[in-house]
Amino acid sequence: LPGSMLQIVKGDFDEGTYPETKVVKIHNWKFGVCHGHQVVPWGDKEALSMLQRQLDVDVLVTGHTHKFSVDVHEGNLFVNPGSVTGAYSGLQSEDVVPSFVLLDVQEGRLTIYSYELQGTDDNYELKVQEVKHSK
Repeated sequence: LPGSMLQIVKGDFDEGTYPETKVVKIHNWKFGVCHGHQVVPWGDKEALSMLQRQLDVDVLVTGHTHKFSVDVHEGNLFVNPGSVTGAYSGLQSEDVVPSFVLLDVQEGRLTIYSYELQGTDDNYELKVQEVKHSK
């Protein structure tokens, strides 16, 4: 972020007085950030759309499901970076794939780089994907 400003929202097990949601503007993009445990059903596109409209943002970044996803819904972008540690999630029956994203934010253009560690105990591979989105 400009000026190296750290933005924090409260997770479901966090203590402290952090906000539940945050809106951050970078160039001509408005990003909404929310841990995601407040969105019920968790990860549901219609429920995420309601939060996106409430926050009036172009991009909604949420988590809680520990599963990486990038989706366009009703012209708006939803990003879930997943879990960088591959921490267990009660929402998934399969193993959680460790993942994170980097966002390259330009005026009118957004590039999402996703990184996923896939494989088995003795053979891991880093899968990198690039997703472009524009206004």
